[in-house]
Amino acid sequence: MYSVQDVLSVIQSNPIGFSIAGIMVYVIGFFQYGYSLMLQKREHKSPWFFWQHAWYIGHDLTFVLSYDVWFNQMDFWLFRVLWLGCIAFVGIEILTLYRTVKYERQEVFGKYIHGREITEKEAWCRGIIGYILGIIFFYTIRIAIGDSCCLALMMSTNAIVAIFPSFLMEERGSREGQSVVLGILVVIGTLFTFAPQGIGFWATAAPVFREPWFICIGIVSIIGSIRYLVVIHRYPKKTELIDGKKPLY
Repeated sequence: MYSVQDVLSVIQSNPIGFSIAGIMVYVIGFFQYGYSLMLQKREHKSPWFFWQHAWYIGHDLTFVLSYDVWFNQMDFWLFRVLWLGCIAFVGIEILTLYRTVKYERQEVFGKYIHGREITEKEAWCRGIIGYILGIIFFYTIRIAIGDSCCLALMMSTNAIVAIFPSFLMEERGSREGQSVVLGILVVIGTLFTFAPQGIGFWATAAPVFREPWFICIGIVSIIGSIRYLVVIHRYPKKTELIDGKKPLY
């Protein structure tokens, strides 16, 4: 696929441009996740499927466990900063699981036990197992495809956040747990993810991310992010919450 040396060559040729692109990836990601946390706290629903969170913690923990790559093989400050960012994301995913168990356990896990009331203990067990599976799948797939710097699988996290949340909204049949602002952030993040060489982080990082398969995923993801905004406008605006707080737009 690509090697650590391929990425290092790009860094050596344009360290400032590469660093700006990399920082932008995480800044946009933190904005998206910040809004997700606010939605889950205020409306008691996550904007994303549970399996997405399991995949995300798989990415974040794999990145953290790849300490040797970032601190010894790469030896470039940007990846050390991204490593610290992934530690923060691991904490965010644990907080997300806590809120899922507390507020959403019936919606997320109840369907697997024929709709009966699910206890917090059962939800914790299912949630932890889901996270473990996400971590195992992510870590082993990275090894299998030779994704030396986690770049291809990092890109996958942005692709699924663009494509799938609109289907969760359709399942719920409302704007609950969703947001126009979050949708706009996802569109911006998706456009940046699949931006051409010299602008986008991935296309700049290695030649493999300038091939037709990457462009194809990019087109599908951009369409998916736009579809989110189309779908959310099909449903009525959210009304005042039970506790009297105003829902997020």
